[in-house]
Amino acid sequence: MIETPPPVAYLGLPLWLGPPVLLIIMLTRVRVVRIVFGVGLSAALTLLFAVTFELLQGQGLPNSNEGLVLWGPTTLAVCAIALLADRWLSQRRGAGPRLESGQNRRGSVAGPGAAKLLTTAFVAWSALCGCCTFSPAAVAFDLRLDSPTPGLVLPLAKDLTLVSADRDCGSQTCSDTYLIGSPDQARVQELTDRLWTHLVATKGWERLRDDAGCQRPGWFLRNEFCLFVDVERTEPVAVLSVRVTGALTVASLPRVTGY
Repeated sequence: MIETPPPVAYLGLPLWLGPPVLLIIMLTRVRVVRIVFGVGLSAALTLLFAVTFELLQGQGLPNSNEGLVLWGPTTLAVCAIALLADRWLSQRRGAGPRLESGQNRRGSVAGPGAAKLLTTAFVAWSALCGCCTFSPAAVAFDLRLDSPTPGLVLPLAKDLTLVSADRDCGSQTCSDTYLIGSPDQARVQELTDRLWTHLVATKGWERLRDDAGCQRPGWFLRNEFCLFVDVERTEPVAVLSVRVTGALTVASLPRVTGY
């Protein structure tokens, strides 16, 4: 996925939340249902937004591609439950017959035709977004499910510095290579330990060897990425070469030497 700086990424949050919240408003009539499910849906989608744009990562969370795919189903599931709760609460209050016209004085909603049209449009749009993630069109947006994303490594901790980043893509997959140093010119072993502390604590990597490890798979997209560390330069400043690739396991590659 194309890396987007956090301040810029958050500009897309209203567009991400707007259609689902509008769907809640269109489908429900009881104010308390709108508020409770609107807030709940907004919280769930904000979490998926942060995951999708790689602003939040860690154990137990979906990966970035899963966050994009889950946007539509999460909205539809919450809206369906909200609609059932709205109908049940309306009938319990004895307000069902008076609200069928959609002209409730306390908070009118659009007629059932408009709500159905919006729901159909949302289903079509979310299905399109989900299908694009699994189609060749994903290549144009750098969303290939078996290729690493910058968020697997970046942003770095304050005690690390990014010297350069390069991406190499074949016909099916891509691999990323990062040159990483430190602001205080730490030695190789110290720099390596800092890197793994960052990767394990904030990015969900598992260190399997001194020079290699793998990243956890997602909830349902069981792709695995592995990372390999080599010493790029030791004089005058230590710089590590970090290569991230998919469709490989640590055991399949020879051990990297140089420490």
